[in-house]
Amino acid sequence: MTALLEMRHVIHRYNGRTVLDIPSFAVQAGSITGLAGPNGSGKTTMLKLLSFIEPCASGRIAFRGQPSAPFHENIRYRISLLLQTPYLLKRSVFDNIAYGLKLRDTTDHLPQKVEAALGLVGLPASFGRRQWHELSGGESQRVALAARLALKPDCLLLDEPTASADLQSAELIRQAILVARKEWNAAVIVSSHQHQWLQTFCDRILDLHRGRILPCPLQNLLTGPWHRGDNDNFTKILADSQIIILSSPPSPESSAVLPPAAITLLAGEAAARPSDNILRGKIVSASVREDNDDQISLHALCGDQKFTVELSQDAWQTMGLQPGQSVRIAFSSDDIVWLPN
Repeated sequence: MTALLEMRHVIHRYNGRTVLDIPSFAVQAGSITGLAGPNGSGKTTMLKLLSFIEPCASGRIAFRGQPSAPFHENIRYRISLLLQTPYLLKRSVFDNIAYGLKLRDTTDHLPQKVEAALGLVGLPASFGRRQWHELSGGESQRVALAARLALKPDCLLLDEPTASADLQSAELIRQAILVARKEWNAAVIVSSHQHQWLQTFCDRILDLHRGRILPCPLQNLLTGPWHRGDNDNFTKILADSQIIILSSPPSPESSAVLPPAAITLLAGEAAARPSDNILRGKIVSASVREDNDDQISLHALCGDQKFTVELSQDAWQTMGLQPGQSVRIAFSSDDIVWLPN
């Protein structure tokens, strides 16, 4: 099946510095993909390239199997990008939403189309009379999203859409994303710092770090500097003097992630498996996974290092775990994934 959007061997640079390096990435119609990662990880750059508002330095980006160029007529109205800071025209809410429909010469039943778009983001038809300067940050974001939903694009790209939104607005944005998929089979790519929010509706979540897609989620981040220990291992001393021992990192300043599934939780004095690292800590919080209510995400603090561990509801209840309880965690250095420098 031909992908709706596809990147192949894409490299992008600003002022000679590589900010994005994507060997392969593709989305299908009707899919919802989340992009997670810290500021500067490449999320916004990736969305700009996928929306064809600027060309990549090298590589290939295709829409429905055909390479395209920025603002080409074949993709001009089929892909819509909403940046973190919404841009509204200096006119009424109604005119902002109607603007794109007028450009596409789809003005039949215009009031009904604008009202329907407002409804998708939880705003009444009367809101159309409001002026652009009368809106809060969250309202501006919802109006800008409504303007894009009115066009019913094949692909909707959203960059941190909840950055200035309250909890109610974030939920309305989530529901609007799901409607776009259900009603016209739109593919949606949405970036956010809120990993847990993405889990509530995304088919998959990709974590970016320094412009690259990571092979595992950016959880349990272990940062340098690392110090050479015995047997060619490297160590890091935590705030409570416990020691993490890892095999040789790419450099002493390298960072790594430890997949939650690679951590064994040891309650009480349970016997530990053979492992390079056994650390003592306390449970600071626990929550049910929103994408899988049979799974618990448990957060333990060992010294100054926080670890996320995943376990089943049955295991949580059997072990009688509670926040504040002392636990031990065990993991092998072989499960560490080093991040690109």
